[in-house]
Amino acid sequence: MINMKLAPPVNFRNLSHEALTRTFETNTRLHEFDPDSTFPEHLYNLLKPSISNIHFCTGLYQLQPFAIDQHENPTIDPRWNDIVEQHALEHYFVQILLEDPCTHLAITPEGTFQSTTLYNEVYTKIQAQHQMWVGINAGNQMLNCIYSREQPYDEKSISMLHLMLPHIELSWKIWERTLSLKNELDQMKSRLFQSEEEERAAANLRLSIEQLTPRQRDVVELVAAGMDNQQIADELGISILTVKKHLQAIFQSMDVQHRTELAAKWHQGYSISIG
Repeated sequence: MINMKLAPPVNFRNLSHEALTRTFETNTRLHEFDPDSTFPEHLYNLLKPSISNIHFCTGLYQLQPFAIDQHENPTIDPRWNDIVEQHALEHYFVQILLEDPCTHLAITPEGTFQSTTLYNEVYTKIQAQHQMWVGINAGNQMLNCIYSREQPYDEKSISMLHLMLPHIELSWKIWERTLSLKNELDQMKSRLFQSEEEERAAANLRLSIEQLTPRQRDVVELVAAGMDNQQIADELGISILTVKKHLQAIFQSMDVQHRTELAAKWHQGYSISIG
């Protein structure tokens, strides 16, 4: 087993310029957020091409009670899923992570794992006898990424995955936090309007403001912030006369009579109130 706390420094001589470039690009893209994907799907799409393998899977597991939350493994026939799930706790890597809840990078060892039902009834039959694994534990969740093939993995592959590991862990934390914030924002939005009619009215107001010129939008925002004409002129570096001309055009475009009504419409269109 290679534990990240004890792992030796990466031997860059094992990696070609092409491999380093691919690893760097993968690490960069790991930190992107796609709200339409699960994190295992995001990882699978990025990591699958990076290292030579027959199969690659990534999944999130709940620890207590143990269950598969999300799983991405398109290369393996679905008929194996029930066996994998039934015998998942036999997996050498799962045993390590349950006993030592920290970040790991490991390869399949020789020994008792080869005598398990999981190994003999699944992995030998799909040419996945040798595996390279990343395991990350966070609270009651466990993230697993497993590369599989017939032949053992060499130092080059281990070095590449070693370089990716801290980015996988960080991107997972950022993903979970971003998803949590997105859900909170969606809840806030759902409480923003009391009716669909009010939401449509606010959307129409935003559209009318967005159709103004950039300078006119600046003026509207400063009016909504409570500034008078002189303060707006100073803020934007223009004359009071220019401010007044902008206001006249804005009043006509948005069909308002005075700045108080204009400020009220801006707040109706853009302000978020939680009740």
